[in-house]
Amino acid sequence: MRSHNFLLISLVIGAVLFAALRAVNNDYLFFAGYTVLHFIVLATAWNILGGYCGYVNFGSAAFFAAGAYATVALHKLGTNVDRYFPEALAPLMHWLMPLSVPSCIVIGGIIAGLIGLGTGYLTLRLRGAFFAIATLALAVVLQTLIVNWDFVGGSRGAYIIRPPSAPIIGNYIQYLFLLMLVLVVVALTAARAIERTRLGYGFATIRDDELAAEACGVPTLRLKLIATTISGALMGMAGAPFPYYIGYLEPSSAFNLAYAVNSIAMPMIGGTTSWIGPLVGALLLGIIQQVATVTISSAVNLLIVGFLLIGFVIMAPSGVVGMVREFLQAAAPARADRRALGLLAIAGYTFVVGLGGVVLGLSAAMAARNAALASVGVFALFLSLVYLASAYGLMKIEGWAVTVSTAALAASIPLSFIFIWLDSSSFSISVHAIAIAVDVVGIWFLQKPDVTALYRPMEEREATP
Repeated sequence: MRSHNFLLISLVIGAVLFAALRAVNNDYLFFAGYTVLHFIVLATAWNILGGYCGYVNFGSAAFFAAGAYATVALHKLGTNVDRYFPEALAPLMHWLMPLSVPSCIVIGGIIAGLIGLGTGYLTLRLRGAFFAIATLALAVVLQTLIVNWDFVGGSRGAYIIRPPSAPIIGNYIQYLFLLMLVLVVVALTAARAIERTRLGYGFATIRDDELAAEACGVPTLRLKLIATTISGALMGMAGAPFPYYIGYLEPSSAFNLAYAVNSIAMPMIGGTTSWIGPLVGALLLGIIQQVATVTISSAVNLLIVGFLLIGFVIMAPSGVVGMVREFLQAAAPARADRRALGLLAIAGYTFVVGLGGVVLGLSAAMAARNAALASVGVFALFLSLVYLASAYGLMKIEGWAVTVSTAALAASIPLSFIFIWLDSSSFSISVHAIAIAVDVVGIWFLQKPDVTALYRPMEEREATP
């Protein structure tokens, strides 16, 4: 698919998503959706340098904060034109300022891109852990400068009073969501275009063997500088609307550890060798974090990220996308047949249900008012872990996977009836009715002879003609 076709399809999907959320008319979905979207941009930006080139960047929060504080500075200049500009320029500045959020996004991206270029020129001769430490030092140095810069609020922070309404749309949160949605489309299109051009091939040679690439005449330093500039610019653009979203910006929020951790964990969990990996990881982790924030506490977000990152590093170092590729190569070497696609669908379902069930089961167990409800929550938590194990076994074509998956799907059917009994609302009944139907279909599919044959021990499969 050509890049312009991909861009058009992405814009259409984005427009459908925005229209669907507006039809629901719940502002919280836009608040939470904005957070997920800006993590998609951050993960995609990190992957351009960390995934394509193999240079781990711990300074994501620095570039994000650079874009955010560029907006704070521009906002302050725009609201105090007569104070900061000479009389000769004041009429022109009154006409230009205050700048719109899209203009702040562009300027924030330029500033963060220049910081990335300068940082890359100074540090890209370092490799491995030395480069990672240098990027972490960048975040510390930049945070120290911001804390001592009174113009943008210093350690006190700065308030950003956003307008009561946005152009055309009216609702300002929806306006910010739409801007971030467009930025996601731009970031994904750029990452996909890079991956499929000579620039992406050059990045891949650096990741695989930089010394060999240099010996073959690949301009490695120039390519790395391009990667740091593009990566920094996208991170700065993701941070530029943040002051308008949060309303009050302080160094601890702009340089939050969550940005550095999530921007690394999301591509690692999704997969670092493709543009779709950061998207999958950001959607997965971002949505789980928002659910955990509502049901349990925002304090457990990094804990969830940490456990997932450890699990994927141990069991699936190539991420979700890499695991899917390995599964398809083993299950359907020639082409993806119905059996492979069906198993992939079941594995995806068990993984999502298991991951969401861990959060919801933990929440139910903690919030239960009596021992019976706490027991249901603990059972749901245990069953969710079994779901995660079955998803892993199905993807790795382990012999025990069919038995465990069948048991998990069968055990969840009575649990769904219990949840319907506890909550008899129409929404709960609809959700659990769909879950029961999926469980029944999944059990039937897993018992088919061609499916069970795939999960025989390797020696039996090789002996079968």
